[in-house]
Amino acid sequence: MSLQSATVRPSAPSNAVTADEFRAAMRRLVTGVTIITATYKSRPWGMTVSAFTPVCAEPPTVLICLNRNTVLAGAVQTGGRFGVNLLSQDQEFLSRLCSRPGMPKYLDDYCLPSEGASAPLLYDSLAAFDCDLDDARVVGSHMVLIGLVSGVFIDGSRRPLLYGAGRYHEPIDFDATSRLGGQLAWS
Repeated sequence: MSLQSATVRPSAPSNAVTADEFRAAMRRLVTGVTIITATYKSRPWGMTVSAFTPVCAEPPTVLICLNRNTVLAGAVQTGGRFGVNLLSQDQEFLSRLCSRPGMPKYLDDYCLPSEGASAPLLYDSLAAFDCDLDDARVVGSHMVLIGLVSGVFIDGSRRPLLYGAGRYHEPIDFDATSRLGGQLAWS
C-alpha cells in the first residue's frame, strides 16, 4: 500500500463561490446512495457518503471522499481497507442511520459474514466492493481515498436507492420506458 498525503490549495478567484452556494448547487445532483464501511474498535462501522466514483476497470479502482475528521476516515487509514456498498431501496433506514453526524454507526446486525471479504459489507446492497487502500490525499476538509477492488458482490434482484435535492427518489423503470418507444414521459 502506497500512502501519501498532500494538501491541495489553489488560490481562490476574487469572485469565489461560497461554501453555502456550492452546497446548494450540489444538492441538485441526484445520485445513488453509498455507505462506506470499515472496522472500528473490532466492529463494522459505516458512513453514508455522496462522493464515490469508479476510476478504472484495469485494475479495478474506486475513489471515495470522507471528511478527514470522521471516525471512518481514521478507521480506513488505520486498517488499510474499506467496503463500498451501493444501497438498494430496502436500505433507506441504513442510509439515514449512517448519515447522522456525531452518532454511533455500528453495523453489526447488517453485515454479511466475513468469509471472502476483508472489509465489512452490507446485506441487501445492489453491489458491494471489497477494497484495499492504495492512496490517500488531503484536499481541504476531506480525504480523497483510492481503493483497489479485491472483490465484488452483486445482487441483481434489487432496485437502487437514489438521493437528491434533500430527499430520496424512486428510480425510473427502464423496462417501462422501452414500452413507450424509448421516450421518457415527463410529468
